Amino acid sequence: MSHEVEKPTYEVVGPLERFDERDNVFARERLTPGSLEERAYHALHPELVEVDRRLAAFIEGKAGDQPQDEDRMGAAFYSATFGPVAALAQPDVVDGPVSPQKVKADPAEMARRVKRLARYLGADLVRIGPLNPAWVYSHRGCPPFFEGYRANPPLFDGIPDGYRDLKWGDPIEISHRYAVSMAFAQDDRLMRTTPSPVSDLEVGQVYARSALASVQLARYIRALGYPARAHHLRNYGVLVVPVAADAGLGELARSGYLITKELGLNFQLVCITTDLPMALDRPVDLGVQDFCQKCLKCAETCPPRAIPRGERVVVRGVRKWKLDEVKCLLYWGHVGSACAICQVACPWSKPRTLFHRFVAEIATRVPAARRFLVWADDLVYGARFEPRPVPEWVK
Repeated sequence: MSHEVEKPTYEVVGPLERFDERDNVFARERLTPGSLEERAYHALHPELVEVDRRLAAFIEGKAGDQPQDEDRMGAAFYSATFGPVAALAQPDVVDGPVSPQKVKADPAEMARRVKRLARYLGADLVRIGPLNPAWVYSHRGCPPFFEGYRANPPLFDGIPDGYRDLKWGDPIEISHRYAVSMAFAQDDRLMRTTPSPVSDLEVGQVYARSALASVQLARYIRALGYPARAHHLRNYGVLVVPVAADAGLGELARSGYLITKELGLNFQLVCITTDLPMALDRPVDLGVQDFCQKCLKCAETCPPRAIPRGERVVVRGVRKWKLDEVKCLLYWGHVGSACAICQVACPWSKPRTLFHRFVAEIATRVPAARRFLVWADDLVYGARFEPRPVPEWVK
């Protein structure tokens, strides 16, 4: 890939601090009122009690103002795609025994083999980078938890050696040196129905495919004789966005997510951490920092105003645009499904046609053209986001 640089384009301004997964909004909204975990968390954060009760309305309750039958259809889509992924979260599925025989290979050749398999498994983009220990979560916060997990041969091997984060509040330690980041594209037509049960269906399906691919690739690496752990929707141990930025998959954007030149924001990320020696890719400079400074489309189209319009702020040692994740999730609860407007409204999120690849190249290489490209995107696609009708086949 062109546009490679020596270091990522996000700005480190102080010591990097690890993120505690217990502070994740998806962890907080799952806290059971009155439980030991809920009491312990809110004793430390009493200012969050009321907002966390409101957050709890989304994932489990799927609150909204939809008619009953339509709400059931959305819940069925959600259950069909998001539910089965939990089976891929078990400790001996994301991790597991390592073959005692190590396969020896040139790091460049091993990187090529890993990338070829990743693409075969469905990844649209794959890059390999170093694992910065600062991107490893400090403590486990999101379920499912696995206290008391037992082996069940021949399918499950029990707790892998070194696997510690089995229950809420456990410290997470991942000493791997490398990370394989994979991006899986979402269907543009379905995502542009957002927020709807149909966009939820597509997001869940992509999450499921990416989770399966991640555990398959991790198992492949372990079979070669090297430790490897998959990180996906139901069992993250790392912050996948900065990990992907370090690998050169894209750049951190105003929305708080990652922009890639090929897919824009319209994709989902997984990664595998490992000690398998591989040739590493370098970070990239696509001009996203300057582009996002000039373009406010994700912020202006965000219904709850969760994406900042102003300048970057310092968050755990990094200067970046900070998404208000509470406003974001509360809006999801209001409409009854996940919102992906920022993902599809972004000028970088366009079909992978020759024309749009050419425009992305201009946006990357010609800084003076970026304001014009934002104006042109508004002219062609509209300054306001208008959801598309739900396809007939899902009605």
